[in-house]
Amino acid sequence: MNEGQTGIFDVAIIGAGPAGSSAALALARAGKSVVLLEKATLPRYKTCGGGVLARAFRHLPPGAASVVERRYNSVALNFLGSGMNFIASREKPLVYMTMRADLDFALVKEARQAGARLLERFIVKHLSLQNGFVEIASDLETIRARFVIGADGVHSITAKAAGFPELPMLAPALEHEVHVNRQRLANFSEMPRFDFDTIDAGYAWVFPKKDHLSVGILSTHRTCPDLQSKLANYLQRVGITDVEKTEKHGYLIPLAPRTGPLAKGRVLLVGDAAGLVDPVTAEGISHAIESGQLAAAALVDSNMDVERVGPLYHSLLEQNILGELRAAQFLARILYRHPRIGNAAFRLNGRALCDFAARVVMGEGSYRESMKRPSSYFKLLRLFNSFAGR
Repeated sequence: MNEGQTGIFDVAIIGAGPAGSSAALALARAGKSVVLLEKATLPRYKTCGGGVLARAFRHLPPGAASVVERRYNSVALNFLGSGMNFIASREKPLVYMTMRADLDFALVKEARQAGARLLERFIVKHLSLQNGFVEIASDLETIRARFVIGADGVHSITAKAAGFPELPMLAPALEHEVHVNRQRLANFSEMPRFDFDTIDAGYAWVFPKKDHLSVGILSTHRTCPDLQSKLANYLQRVGITDVEKTEKHGYLIPLAPRTGPLAKGRVLLVGDAAGLVDPVTAEGISHAIESGQLAAAALVDSNMDVERVGPLYHSLLEQNILGELRAAQFLARILYRHPRIGNAAFRLNGRALCDFAARVVMGEGSYRESMKRPSSYFKLLRLFNSFAGR
C-alpha cells in the first residue's frame, strides 16, 4: 500500500529500539509501507547494559557491526559468597559490547535504507481503533495505519491503549556508566563478569566498554530497597574505586510476558512491551529482535488479514519464544528463590552448567531442549526444587 496516495501506512511501529527497528526492516524489505514513531531524537541514551548476546547478534543486519566496541569469547560467573568462580568460553564471541544509543541508531538507519519512514519527537497522546485502521495522535500530527506494533517498552502506551493486561513481574535495576582511570579500565576489560551473592534474588555485572565500565545490579523481587547503596557496596567489593565520573540510571525489567495473546485485532506487542525477556539473565535484546521479526512475518504471511494475524503471531511466538521462556522461568526460580539449591547445583556441576549457558547464549541450545533430555542437569534441579518445597 502506498502511504503517499492513501494517507494510511500498512504498519505504524511505536518505539525505535531493537524490536521496533527489526520489525520495520523486515516489513520494509517485504514491500510494506512502514513508519517508525520515536518519542526522542536519535541517537538518544537508552538505559541498558549494551551486551548483545551471540544469539541476538546473528539476527542483526551488517550495519550493527560498526557500533561494536568490544567482543568477548569468555564471560566470568562468580559466586562471591561461596568463592566459586567459573568461566564460560567459546571459540567465537559470546557477547558483543555496544552502547544502546549507537546500536539503536544503526538499526534505524538500516530500516530507513530499506524504505521505512522515521518520525522523531512523536509522543503518542492517543491511540484509537477505527473501522479498518488505527489512528495514532501526537500533539502535532495524526498517523493512520492498518496495523500497529507496540515496541515502546515496559511502560507501553500501546499496550495500555489497546487494553492489554499489565506486565505481571517487573525487576528493579540500576545501571551506572562508570568512568575510571586507564589502569582500572584495563583491569576489568579482560572479560565481562556476572556476580551472584551480591543482592537478594539477583546479581550484579560489569560490562567493559571502549572507554568506561557499564556496572549494574538487579533484583528479581518487585520491591528491593536501597539499590543505590547495594550497588555502591558492590563497586567497593570488586575493587572499582577511584571513580572519575558516574552517570546513574534506573529502570524496570519485565521478567514474564503479559498474560493472554500478545496481539489484539490490529495491535501487536513485541520486546519489553510484551514482556519477552529471558528471566534467567534478564536479557531482552535477543527476544526483542526475534519478536519484532516474528510480528513482521505474521503480518506478511497473513497478507495483512486481521483475522489471521493474531493466531499466526501467537503460533510463531509459541514455537520460538514462549515455550523457551517457560523453561527459563523454572531455572530462574531455582537460582533466585532458592539460592542455596542453585549454589549446590553449581558446586556439583558448575562447569557443565556454564557450558550449557554458553550454548544457550550462542544459540546452539535452548532451555526447552534441555528440559526434555533425561540426562539433563535440569531434571536434577527439578528434584532439588521439589525437595526444597517440602
